[in-house]
Amino acid sequence: MFRISRRLDYGLHLMMELAANDSGQAQPSAKLSKKLQIPLPFLHQIAHSLMQSGLIKASPGPRGGLRLNGDAKTISVQRIAEVLEGPIYMTPCMDSAEICPRQQCCAPQYMWDDLQSKIIDHLANCSLQSLVDMSKRLAETNKAHQHDSNGKKPVPAD
Repeated sequence: MFRISRRLDYGLHLMMELAANDSGQAQPSAKLSKKLQIPLPFLHQIAHSLMQSGLIKASPGPRGGLRLNGDAKTISVQRIAEVLEGPIYMTPCMDSAEICPRQQCCAPQYMWDDLQSKIIDHLANCSLQSLVDMSKRLAETNKAHQHDSNGKKPVPAD
C-alpha cells in the first residue's frame, strides 16, 4: 500500500503553520504542538531534521521557538519530503546500486519509473506557499459553509 508517513504529514503541517505566520516571529514549539496536535517529542524530532536541512530556524530562550528560514514560494514539497523521508523511490530496485537481472525485461519497472517521475515532478512543482494558500481557501469555504448550514455566524477557532 502506498502511504505517506505520519512524519511527513506532520512535517508538512508544521511547515505550513510556520509559513502562514505573517509576522515571521518564532513560534514556541509547545504552542505549535498543541495547535497542530502533534506530540511534542515527535514535533522536536521533525523540527530537528528540518533545522539540519536549513528549512527552519530555532531561537532559544523564553521568546524563542521555530520559524521558517526562507520564502515559502521557493520551498518545494519535494524538498520537505526528501528532508524528512529521504529520496523518493517507488521500488527497492530503484534505490539499489546493483543492477537487477530483470532490468531489461521488467515491464512493472517501467511503470513504476514513470509513476515515480510524475510524483517527483508534482511535488517539485508544488510550493509550500501553494499549500498555505489552499489551506486558507479551504478554511474560508468551510466558514462560509458553516454559516450557510445553520444560519448563524461560525464561532472563531482559537
